[in-house]
Amino acid sequence: MKYIVAVSVFVLLAGCGTTTVSDTTGDEAVDPYADPPGYTGDPFAGFGPVTSIRFPAAGEPVAEQPADTGGAWSVQVAACGTMDAALTLRDTVANQTNQPVFVDHVGNYYKVRVGSFATSAESDQLRIQLRSGGYPDAWSIQR
Repeated sequence: MKYIVAVSVFVLLAGCGTTTVSDTTGDEAVDPYADPPGYTGDPFAGFGPVTSIRFPAAGEPVAEQPADTGGAWSVQVAACGTMDAALTLRDTVANQTNQPVFVDHVGNYYKVRVGSFATSAESDQLRIQLRSGGYPDAWSIQR
């Protein structure tokens, strides 16, 4: 019995050899955040610098932006401290006008802005209408 165990150990050791074999295929681990192989371009070309970013807290309502954004000028009617107040005001103003109403989050405020115009002069009529309709502080702003 000792002879069989000794021979088995000898055969096992003799069969191992001196070459080390790796279990990888030669490819290194892929970094999911890296550029694809062979990519040499700038992924941020054409974009301005990011100055801030804010994600809504869990359960916080998010205002949807209207798809029709015909211009960079709007009339701001208020700056609210909460999203709920801004959404309520947005719905009220939307019922009073036939214009798209936006809620923009700037700093600590939710700004309710109405209309989408190419120039400040084009927004004048809406601004006058909103001021006489109960929003005396309405003013034109470039979005």
